[in-house]
Amino acid sequence: MKHCLHVTIIVMAGVLMAAAAFADDTLLDTTDYSKQYILQLSGTVMNETFSGVQALLTLMPPAPYSTHPYQIIIQGFPKKNSRNSFFWNGDNAEMTAIANEITCTIHETYIKPVPMFFIFMSPELLKHTGALELQGNEGKKFAEKNALPTLINARAGSLKLNIYSNFISGTIWMKGYDPVEHAFVQYSANLYGRRSYNLHPKQELKK
Repeated sequence: MKHCLHVTIIVMAGVLMAAAAFADDTLLDTTDYSKQYILQLSGTVMNETFSGVQALLTLMPPAPYSTHPYQIIIQGFPKKNSRNSFFWNGDNAEMTAIANEITCTIHETYIKPVPMFFIFMSPELLKHTGALELQGNEGKKFAEKNALPTLINARAGSLKLNIYSNFISGTIWMKGYDPVEHAFVQYSANLYGRRSYNLHPKQELKK
């Protein structure tokens, strides 16, 4: 009986060590300053469904002042303020990390939004671009080309990630107040992607 118990303990210890080694390999190790992943986003915002949107996730060691296990920055790619993209800085949310799973939460606040946001085209904006004079898809394309998307600061939200050495998956939702629509709007998306290197998003400027 003691022999069986001894064998069981050894086997369990081996399994735990293997799991720990796998977890360590999935995130940063001592040779990594940071890791990048190029993400593909698909989801909904207000009444619009979107897909094919890209974002860049950077996973880094925590800042010296932070109590978080990692620092996570996500921003639109190839342009930081691309339509239906978002900006996330994990330092401004609560974070928990277990093995390769990371969860970040913005607790709901209606007093002061956090410095994280999503960008979408408020429907009301399309009424002031001259698009109503055009017909069908031509009018819609003209409106979307000339209207400047709305930046919505997050008042609540959650980011859940599964991060591995070469790929990543997860979900995000953010909610904020749209001053154009005079209503709260929720952004929700699924995300997945692969490891990338030395990418830098640009800031889109539209006159």
